[in-house]
Amino acid sequence: MPMYQPATELPKRSVVERDFFKSLSHLTKHYGLDLTGYGSLPYPYNILMAEREANRKLKKKGRYRELLIIEQEDNQTCLTVKETFKNDFGLYYIPVMPIYDLWQRPDFAHCAELLTAVCAYLYIEADVTYYRDEETYMFYNYEILEEWITEGKDDMDEEDYTRQKAAYDNALSQGDFIQEKMMATGFRQSLDSLIANFDAKSDFEKECLSVAQNCWELWQAFPGMNLFKHASLQDYEVEEYEDNYVAMHEYFSFVGSVNDSVSDTLRDMVNNDFNERSRYQEPEVITFFNEAKPPYADELAYEDRLFSIIDDLCTLLYHKP
Repeated sequence: MPMYQPATELPKRSVVERDFFKSLSHLTKHYGLDLTGYGSLPYPYNILMAEREANRKLKKKGRYRELLIIEQEDNQTCLTVKETFKNDFGLYYIPVMPIYDLWQRPDFAHCAELLTAVCAYLYIEADVTYYRDEETYMFYNYEILEEWITEGKDDMDEEDYTRQKAAYDNALSQGDFIQEKMMATGFRQSLDSLIANFDAKSDFEKECLSVAQNCWELWQAFPGMNLFKHASLQDYEVEEYEDNYVAMHEYFSFVGSVNDSVSDTLRDMVNNDFNERSRYQEPEVITFFNEAKPPYADELAYEDRLFSIIDDLCTLLYHKP
């Protein structure tokens, strides 16, 4: 058993013990935990041991759960659990130029249509930002990129400048093309019929169908949900927030491409910017056990499945034929 050194001043035993173990009872019922009874141990060792065991048994694969003991405004002691994903930070940038290329190839037009319908869901329903929309983070970065290309014209050889300018212009025009397709009346609502009529023969076609089916199932399981439903709040004023946090709308976005000279420069710009920030916004659920809660239901299940779909879609587009 761990050793401890009591503080010189402790909160009043009767009040803290009552509130703590009442809150712990709500927590154990919510998560279905079976904890050892520590009520007979001396105070505050009983609370230390109970909190230690609860913390250990709260662990869940793929998630990070932080157990806190807080004092509420009414001076009651309360257990709180913050649940987030246990993932390394990454960029979720969905390239649309590969889909444009599929639209130009008659043999792959059916794949282009299916994947565009998936993107329409991600854009319109899930609220993933689109780089051709003004006021978005990526729109701003593309504007900066255009300035760099234009201002650097005199320092580049003509071939290099022509290549970068063409890649940039293609990113804009092809992005507009895909956005117009996504916004066509009733297009995303046709996802189920596109899936039903899709004849997948090649491995690529089967992967397209799998991504579309997963997207459709997610939409049906979580109608009305979006990427930002559980976005973590921040502690600072808005103007400070922009300087200290990487917001979710900044690292989830549609982009033109991820494998040309323009996208390489864009990635460097974004990484340099994010490296100046202290933390990043992420999906999280905070539960206060000041009262009885219903049995645990995974409130981050939508985001978990959505991230997987975006990962699969990006991999598919990066390796398209």
